[in-house]
Amino acid sequence: MMKRSLVVLGAMMLVMGMSGAAIAADEAPAPGKQLFLANKCNSCHTIASQGVEKKSAAEAEEAKETKEPAAEAKEGAATTSKKVPDLGGVGVERKADWIVKYLSKLEAIDGKKHMKKFRGTDDELKTLAAWLESLKDETAGKAMMEMEKPASGDAKAATETKTEGTEKKAEGTDTKTEGDSK
Repeated sequence: MMKRSLVVLGAMMLVMGMSGAAIAADEAPAPGKQLFLANKCNSCHTIASQGVEKKSAAEAEEAKETKEPAAEAKEGAATTSKKVPDLGGVGVERKADWIVKYLSKLEAIDGKKHMKKFRGTDDELKTLAAWLESLKDETAGKAMMEMEKPASGDAKAATETKTEGTEKKAEGTDTKTEGDSK
């Protein structure tokens, strides 16, 4: 009876140990998420569905204090007050190959390229892009696309205004030409 209890106890400990290892493996972030954090993508972006929050102002200030002045000036020039999207649904609308191009500054959204070019290896970029493509939160994806729409509308309005101005200028030229011939 004692031997049987020890065997059962040993089996229970083995199962508990294995389930603990499985839980620990589940807790390890995906390689793409690790790259997202390591490359400080969360300086601007959040991914609420993955528990990734944008760095707080205090964390950003602390990071700034540890940099060299030249690097600090360069980063200061690259920062923007533009609202950036939660990337939890980026995979709903974008494929990994497009994300690779966008992060390499070879692709644009409404004529605007990503603020910073990815500086890791090609393999790291592919890993990051594949992970981002796997993020398919429908709500976040719709919100991201809505954020892009006004920029598109503004660009169209600017184009229309420019076109209208050109037409008005042309009309004025025509009128002037007619007046000159009289």
